Amino acid sequence: MDLMKIGRLLRELRNAKGLSQEELAEIFHVSKRTVSRWETGRNLPDIVILLEIAEFYDLDLREILNGKRKDEKMDTDVKDTVLKAAQYSNEGTNLFSKTVNLLFICALIFAIVGIVINRLRLSGEWFDFVAGFCDGFVIITLAVGIIHASKYSAKLIEAKQRIIKK
Repeated sequence: MDLMKIGRLLRELRNAKGLSQEELAEIFHVSKRTVSRWETGRNLPDIVILLEIAEFYDLDLREILNGKRKDEKMDTDVKDTVLKAAQYSNEGTNLFSKTVNLLFICALIFAIVGIVINRLRLSGEWFDFVAGFCDGFVIITLAVGIIHASKYSAKLIEAKQRIIKK
């Protein structure tokens, strides 16, 4: 896959529609810098955005990935497969987001409990235990969340690199 060729095609398509990078960025809910990276071949859009781009320009996904236009349209089966893959990817992302959000909500609740105990200067063996537990839970939850997020990000980057190399 030639990212430079893909970038040139994306730039040509955008120019043919008379759009600026900023206008295209607004359409696909990305930054102008992201569009610039696509067009210079430094980065490739996510599969979901690639499908949206193909539909926006009335192209076949293969045309974009090959970096040149063709006359034939994508087979319905191929498009369905790509859409299912994108949906599967989104489901994984949603599950990950829910897990991380739940962890951080729990950490926030425990942080608030710890702060209340400390601010009210409640003392006693039980309050000291609860405050210590809250502090420990918050620290561990944040560490787990950061580790979990970095592992997930590394998997996404690795998967994208494998796709680009093919």
